[in-house]
Amino acid sequence: MPLLPLKAILLSVLLIFIAISFLNPSMAGAADPKKKLSDIQKKIQSTMQKVKESRQKEKSVLERIGDIDRSIKKKERELKDYDKRMSRTQAKITNLSEEIRRLNTKLGSRQGHLKERLRALYKQQYGGYALLLISATDYQELIKKSKYISMIAYYDKRIINKYSLDIKEINSKKRELESLGEKLRTNKNLAQKMQKSLQTDRIKKDKLLAMIRSKRKSYEKSIKELEASSKKLRKMMKRLKKKKLPKSIVGKGFRSLKGRLPWPVSGRVVIPYGKYKDPEFNITTYKNGIELKPAAGETPKAVAGGRVVYADWFKGYGLLLIIDHGSGYHSLYGNLSEIFLETGNILIEGTVVGKTGKSRLLNFPTLYFEIRHKGKPLDPMKWLKRKARIKKRIK
Repeated sequence: MPLLPLKAILLSVLLIFIAISFLNPSMAGAADPKKKLSDIQKKIQSTMQKVKESRQKEKSVLERIGDIDRSIKKKERELKDYDKRMSRTQAKITNLSEEIRRLNTKLGSRQGHLKERLRALYKQQYGGYALLLISATDYQELIKKSKYISMIAYYDKRIINKYSLDIKEINSKKRELESLGEKLRTNKNLAQKMQKSLQTDRIKKDKLLAMIRSKRKSYEKSIKELEASSKKLRKMMKRLKKKKLPKSIVGKGFRSLKGRLPWPVSGRVVIPYGKYKDPEFNITTYKNGIELKPAAGETPKAVAGGRVVYADWFKGYGLLLIIDHGSGYHSLYGNLSEIFLETGNILIEGTVVGKTGKSRLLNFPTLYFEIRHKGKPLDPMKWLKRKARIKKRIK
């Protein structure tokens, strides 16, 4: 069902309120303009919400399942991506842990060596190096011993620097390890949420499929009932008493009106005559008539003059009205919520026959309409005026 654009709907609502104000001045004067504007805005918001809800309802069950399937596939891809990320992070954590272990071993070795050097330095601070220099026998030996002491000092300094760098590297690796651990925990939490969401989607899909299977069975049962009702209706129509209709009602005969009959309601055809595939349950059936969606508040009218031969509930058709137009021709008006006529009533073209009721297949009111000749269903579209012709005449 195509929906009007929001702007058109809002404009319609606004025009209705303006029209009411002009048609009822006393009401317009009594109301506060600000309050009126606020009321209009509230009604506009309400209309927008109804339009939104209507659009959501229009999505068929199969489309919803398609949406869920796409959502499931997307989430499965994301879940795989999370698994890959976690695997990569875990591998990094393993490698980093090994590096930290190796550095700690290295650090322990350096630490032991430094302790030895510190003990040696502690002993030498009470004149060790000074005695070494004093014991030199000549200048050359003094220079040599001075260089030796400098080399030892340089070596000690290098050991201390390396030890310091090892500590810094270990601390850096530990921070990196902590960051990777946090990243892994985050990805695990996201993966768990995605898994739950995926499970919810699968449950939702299973419920929808179960509903479709249940409704399909109900729908198939309904179709069988309609087919049986159609056969029963055909037999009943053959048994109907043939009473001659007044000439003023029959005129030139119903057959001469082919392609010129007025529409019982001005709305569009929502279920056509003949083969019809239900978009929600993917079931193909054969329709003996058409379903029309009337305009808001519109009542169905007789397409031609005749006599009412049936006005009661009929299985598969709901409240049904049958009009005999003579020469074996009948028009049928089903899915009514109320019938205004009785069996035996003679009527003319355009007589209001009743009120439309809610469709068994759709979520809005429809009129079911058939034309039959000697019990055999005919395509109503070949008998009704073409919409294009109607528009042309209006212009």
